[in-house]
Amino acid sequence: MRVRGTPGALRPGRRAIVVIVTLAVALPLAASSIAGARPGSTSAGAASTSTPSADLAPARPVGPEDRQILIRAESLLTRDCMIRAGFRMWLGTPPPADELLSFPYVVDDVAWARKHGFGSDLVEAVDARRRTDPNQRYVSGLSPERREAYLAALNGARPEGLEARLPSGGLLRRSAEGCTSEAQRRLYDDLAEWYRSSKVVVDLTYLRHRRVLADPAWTTALRPWARCLRQHGYTADTPDRLRESVGPRGRTDEIAAAVAEARCAQDGLAATTRALDARHGDELTAAYHQDVVAKNRLERGALPRARAVVAAEHQ
Repeated sequence: MRVRGTPGALRPGRRAIVVIVTLAVALPLAASSIAGARPGSTSAGAASTSTPSADLAPARPVGPEDRQILIRAESLLTRDCMIRAGFRMWLGTPPPADELLSFPYVVDDVAWARKHGFGSDLVEAVDARRRTDPNQRYVSGLSPERREAYLAALNGARPEGLEARLPSGGLLRRSAEGCTSEAQRRLYDDLAEWYRSSKVVVDLTYLRHRRVLADPAWTTALRPWARCLRQHGYTADTPDRLRESVGPRGRTDEIAAAVAEARCAQDGLAATTRALDARHGDELTAAYHQDVVAKNRLERGALPRARAVVAAEHQ
């Protein structure tokens, strides 16, 4: 089951404080490689392969190319704001296409598995880019006082002014000040609504994955998959346990196990997963229809402004 967002199928890796900076201003680096764990950046409808009913049609998100324009424009606006605040900032570059694929349930692409295993090489590449990121080096080289001023200029001094109550529970808060908020306000106009609706929709992805993994149909489909794995020499009843059994035994073992996982998924688990993902995604989109529509309405409204910002970059 492929989803746009984070690569591969490993557990989340390390997080450095300056990742906040990177994600806020650059085309986002993939944060981790996850299977069945909480994702961070895809929309609730992004992985659904079913056709929405007529009343849900307005909830369609913007396309991948338009989303990259929005991301680029926000990066440019944030960078310019930080320069005005007296700091330097570098823009990121789009991650490779393979890093935009995620398998939150099971790896079902044999060619991808043969190339990346469970994605450890992609995680290492992300970590390597973070270590050489000029923003990382720049912020690390600032004095403690100057670093604090940098983060306040970027994110605001205190997490006050914006909030979003998540469908899964909990309350997120962020400052309505700082360059991140200024850039998003210029793009989306209604910053409070954008922050709230975008966080809700991101959380729906987590809920969708959790519901699929708790669905009895998923458990039933795992049984023939596990029998197939035993024919390849592996005794694991879930994809997570397969990865745990392989552990850090080496690249060759990782690839062999991932290829077996993908081949066995073709016997029914992949199709079941796609159907469950679509059904639970549609149900959540319907349940939180107003939030999904609000997010995508704000994104569509921001596109003309974003295109103008990106076009001005090349003038």
